Amino acid sequence: MPQQPLAQVPKDAQWHWQELGSCREADPLLFFHPQNERGSSRARRDRAAKIICAGCDVRMECADYAVRAREPYGVWGGLSEEDREHIYARLDSRHYPRERGEGLRLAGEEIADAISPRALGIA
Repeated sequence: MPQQPLAQVPKDAQWHWQELGSCREADPLLFFHPQNERGSSRARRDRAAKIICAGCDVRMECADYAVRAREPYGVWGGLSEEDREHIYARLDSRHYPRERGEGLRLAGEEIADAISPRALGIA
């Protein structure tokens, strides 16, 4: 279970990008793990969700929102819960990104790595 506090919706959050997400056409259970899912089952499900995210037109908006909101559950913008936990641990909580685009700026490398061929198991 994630160690960060529950999600905090940024004050400038916009939701129109959610209507355009590739995930809207996929099974929502693919993006959120069942209770007690671990190991290779979880890795396979996360990878399948990330593949959908990799082709999504609004992936960057989604990832930015997830980082700024400290979203604790699911795959968002190609970032798994574990990916985001690494980002949260690295960022200074006193200067946490809250403005639109700051999540991308501060976690751009992790966001790109999350859907890299290596992360998707195709390299």
